[in-house]
Amino acid sequence: MRLNVEKAREAMRRWRKRHPSEHATARDTWDAEHPAAANERRRKYARAHPEVRRVIGERRRARAAKADGAHTAREWLDLVAAYADRCAYCGGPGPLQVDHRTPLARGGSNSIDNILPACGPCNRRKHKRTEAEFRALLDKARPDPLT
Repeated sequence: MRLNVEKAREAMRRWRKRHPSEHATARDTWDAEHPAAANERRRKYARAHPEVRRVIGERRRARAAKADGAHTAREWLDLVAAYADRCAYCGGPGPLQVDHRTPLARGGSNSIDNILPACGPCNRRKHKRTEAEFRALLDKARPDPLT
């Protein structure tokens, strides 16, 4: 195993894929016996994969609001890339947050087609408005270029 680390890792990946319940049992047993190390592993994962943690938090929030739909971390990253890592409202740079076009509080879903990337100030300012209501507010606040 020491001489060919990558080959050993690949063998373990194949075993875990073929034996998911045994792997889960072994992991849960190890986690119960080593809680500090397990918590550190989870913290490292959360730091390394913030987009996954963000989606998990959004799913939890959507469940609490009894909203339909779900999106994956890959869908979120693709959406952010489609907006060139910019806020959908003001065009400002990130960090970006999930913003629901129709808010969960007003019956919106948590599916990717109801989500836009928004900067924190725009997301807080939008609050429980729909996308159309917020864009109308932005247009009204924007100075008239002809005057």
